[in-house]
Amino acid sequence: MNRPRDIVTGALCIALLGAAFCIWSAFGNDVNFCVTAGCSLYQDFTLGGISLWWAGCATFALLALTALLGAATLGRAVAGLALLGDTCLLLLMALTAPCVSCLVAAVLFALSYLSFRQAEARAGRGREPRARRSLLLWVWAALFIVNVGAVARSQAALWPITENGDEASVRMFFSPSCPSCREGVALLSGHVDVAFYPLAENDNDIYKVASMRRLLDTGMNLAEALAQSQEVARPSGLAAWSPDLLWLRFRMLRNKAHVFSSDAQTVPFFEYHGLPAMLVKQSKHSSPRSQATPPRAPAPPFSAEPPMPDRPSAVPPQPGADATLPLEPQVAGQCGGPTPCP
Repeated sequence: MNRPRDIVTGALCIALLGAAFCIWSAFGNDVNFCVTAGCSLYQDFTLGGISLWWAGCATFALLALTALLGAATLGRAVAGLALLGDTCLLLLMALTAPCVSCLVAAVLFALSYLSFRQAEARAGRGREPRARRSLLLWVWAALFIVNVGAVARSQAALWPITENGDEASVRMFFSPSCPSCREGVALLSGHVDVAFYPLAENDNDIYKVASMRRLLDTGMNLAEALAQSQEVARPSGLAAWSPDLLWLRFRMLRNKAHVFSSDAQTVPFFEYHGLPAMLVKQSKHSSPRSQATPPRAPAPPFSAEPPMPDRPSAVPPQPGADATLPLEPQVAGQCGGPTPCP
């Protein structure tokens, strides 16, 4: 007599939750908890013309059906194939950009796989406990941890010592011990479209930046604070490892890692976002000059024939003037000659 199959309750609940999440993501959820670049990258990603979210919804529906029928072995096989496909997606995200929504779906696939494995083991058809380790699950877990680390790294925002980090179109990464950096800060300090990001080349830079922060709080500008912090004394004892300095070390290390990840090894390092406002101002200042001096008409080809009687000849140059240039600036509408049309 065949034993009736029991519903795999855990796998059924996980599969229904996964199907609902995929449908919610496919229609575009209103809750913006996905804060990485991979969310926009994979939102409309298709595989064979089918959205990944609808493919995931169909997979979870199939898993829910097998759980409802109590087919633990078949459910484990389907969940294993889904986990294999999700492992490939995790590898792709690790090489491009992680997607938080995709990571949530990945957790649900892994939980479904584990639930079916446990149900199969309870049915007496599994392997011995010591042989139940899954290589696929370990590979999936390693790639999942890599993607979670990438998400955490992307959320560790850069730290500007000035307050215009979000609005500035130009970013300058500098070290207080770098002479070129100090010169650049002195030239650019005061521009609202330039944000300054300190990093440390040595331990003394940590204490210099800490001194700069205190001087900035008193109302001093950045260039003056940088100049006065050059002779700051190193803290003694445990004061060098206070929580404020440890947090400052992490922030400056994050700035330094950003410079290194941009294939740069030296400072000052500049980043531009959009068109810098300083270039727009320079363009506006130079435009009146260009309008006051219109482009010069091309000179006519040399001809040995004398000028026609009805065509006025060029105005003779005055003494001391350049004989190759006309006295009056060329204007638009000429007939190609050095003098205006009659």
